[in-house]
Amino acid sequence: MKFKFTIFSLIVGMSVLFMSGCAEKDPSILKIFVRSNANILTPDAYVRIVGDVNKDTPEFLAEGKTNESGVATFKLDELFDEYGKKDDKIAYFTVYAKDTAEFYTLGSARAKQYLTSTETINIDE
Repeated sequence: MKFKFTIFSLIVGMSVLFMSGCAEKDPSILKIFVRSNANILTPDAYVRIVGDVNKDTPEFLAEGKTNESGVATFKLDELFDEYGKKDDKIAYFTVYAKDTAEFYTLGSARAKQYLTSTETINIDE
């Protein structure tokens, strides 16, 4: 009877160990909030993020528009897949944003793997 209990406990323990290794990770997301000079969230603004290679971020470029709430969302899982196992999984970006203005407003952002990071850019008009 003791032998059966030991085998059963061993199987349950190994199952718990293997199941915890298969846990799904949260996505890596960067949200850019775009605001006007009047501090109002701006829908349909163009947003471009570029990886800062001077801070060891792999080359990366993504473009998008803000939604009706003034937020542009970028999924960064593919970028973090390029990092090595021992690398710090932190990415630095230069952010360009504009609405109807002629020139882009520059900002910066930082994102970490498996987290949702946010940054706010105030557009110069």
